[in-house]
Amino acid sequence: MLTKDIQFMKRALALAKKGIGTVSPNPLVGAVLVKDGIIIGEGYHEKYGEAHAEVNAINSATDSPEGATLYCTLEPCCHTNKQTPPCSNLVISSKIKRVVICNLDPNPYVAGKGVKQLEEAGIEVVTGVLKSKGLKVNEVFFKYITTSMPFINIKYAQTLDGKIAVNSGDSKWISDESARTKVHEMRLKYDAVLIGRNTLNKDNAKLNIRMGIDNKGKVPYRVIIGSLRNINQDADILNDEFTDKTVIITSIEDYQKADNDFVKKITDKKIKMVFASIREDRIDLEEAFKKLGEMKITSILVEGGAKVISTLLKEELYDKISCFICPKLAGNGPSYYENSEINEMSNAVKLQDVSYEVINDQVLMTAYRTSKKDL
Repeated sequence: MLTKDIQFMKRALALAKKGIGTVSPNPLVGAVLVKDGIIIGEGYHEKYGEAHAEVNAINSATDSPEGATLYCTLEPCCHTNKQTPPCSNLVISSKIKRVVICNLDPNPYVAGKGVKQLEEAGIEVVTGVLKSKGLKVNEVFFKYITTSMPFINIKYAQTLDGKIAVNSGDSKWISDESARTKVHEMRLKYDAVLIGRNTLNKDNAKLNIRMGIDNKGKVPYRVIIGSLRNINQDADILNDEFTDKTVIITSIEDYQKADNDFVKKITDKKIKMVFASIREDRIDLEEAFKKLGEMKITSILVEGGAKVISTLLKEELYDKISCFICPKLAGNGPSYYENSEINEMSNAVKLQDVSYEVINDQVLMTAYRTSKKDL
């Protein structure tokens, strides 16, 4: 792997991240066009349905792309089953000499076919440059495109002694404003923010993007899990101007028993309903997530309480955990994870690929689920 390839791929990855919040369900893609060691064009996929990164890079070129090297964070597309024409055709017609790729596209419509088309046209192709970094940038896309299930990130704040509230249930605020600003940055990255009914009733959570963060015009789906009969009907996300971005997950039986006036309100305000089966006295979240995936919701930031988080952990329905550890002690307050079945430390949930970020006096610890095959 050449040093210059790493240098220019880092730039392409940085460009790709500029599409956060606007390209879903497409991947984040950046591209850099280099000739004689100088960048002559660059671009990224800016918005779903619009031009891809390679097109923007080639169109921005200050010199002829003939004989140049194109750096792409993802394999150029080669199919017509989408809103824009294949990028591989433009790369070939531009007489680009060499293409360096970070990740192959797992989309079955591409999956190596783009590389093959380029090589058959006489273009030198190099793959796997900064592959692991590219996998992180597009962790949402890679899961969704291969499983049709949304990527699930559990987010919570806890005290140094592992509590998410004090004994009375009060939890405002464990973290400070700098950490809460970080959470709003995270919301921009995800298609949906999910909480349980209890959290909605307790906090009247708005689940939008604030704290001075540019939302790029995005309002994430606000997803609530729980019974319609016990929900706070006056909650903001059931009454604001974005109710078409509100989703309630419940059972069909609960819906049928709900107050008729409330059901009419849901219909009138275009609030979306997702029905899932009841399994072991609770909503089947795996079934619910599959249905959210069918709605092209590719990623979910879970901000629920202990009940929702514990269920996701027990059933291994998560991919990532983002934990804000705050320098406070709460004593006998509740923990975010309730599981009385773990009696030996060897059976504790093990996480992997851990990283840390210091935010003011807090530590944001990020870790990924360890699948059974990795143990």
